[in-house]
Amino acid sequence: MGRLTISCNHSSLRRLRLFTSALLAIAALATIVSCGPQVIEGRPPFISISSMSLEGETLSAEFTLSNQNGVPMTVSRIDIKVTVNEVELTSYDSPLDLTIDANSAEDVVVDKLPDDFTRSLLNSLESGDLNSLPFDLEGRVLTAEEGYLSFEQTGYLYPVPGKPNQYRSAVTHARGLKQQELP
Repeated sequence: MGRLTISCNHSSLRRLRLFTSALLAIAALATIVSCGPQVIEGRPPFISISSMSLEGETLSAEFTLSNQNGVPMTVSRIDIKVTVNEVELTSYDSPLDLTIDANSAEDVVVDKLPDDFTRSLLNSLESGDLNSLPFDLEGRVLTAEEGYLSFEQTGYLYPVPGKPNQYRSAVTHARGLKQQELP
C-alpha cells in the first residue's frame, strides 16, 4: 500500500487556525445575541380600574395604564368608557400628556358627577343588595409610537370590605387589543 503525505507550510497552518478561530468567534457571538434579553415593543397598554369611590356628589375612578413594553410609551389621548348593563357608569375622553416608562404603570383619575341611576347601582352594591356589578370597560389610547390602540374588557365591581363607598374591580376577560388607523 502506498502512503499519502500531506505537506503544509507554517503560514497555511496559521491561516487555517485564524479562519477556525474567526468562525468560532462568530458562532459564539451569534449564540450570545440569540440568547440575550429581547426588548418587547409594539404591545398596547393594559388598562384597568384600580379603584372607584363615591365621595359626596362625586364618583372618582382611578385607571391604571400599564406599559408592557421594554421601551417608554407616550400617550397623547385617552378615551375610556365603563358601562353596567349597557348604561354608562363613567367615561373620560381627553387629550393627555403622559409618558409611561418601560415595564411600568401610571394612574389617571377621573372625577364625575354621577346620575341617579349610577348612584342607585353603587348604593345597591354598598348595601349588599347586589354582590357585584358586571361591567364593560372599553376605549382607546393614542400613542406616539403605535397610533390608536383600542381595548375591551369585562369584569365585576365589588365593594371594598371595611371601606364604605369604595369599590374594586376584577377583570374576567380582556378582548383583543388592536391598533387602529389614524382618523
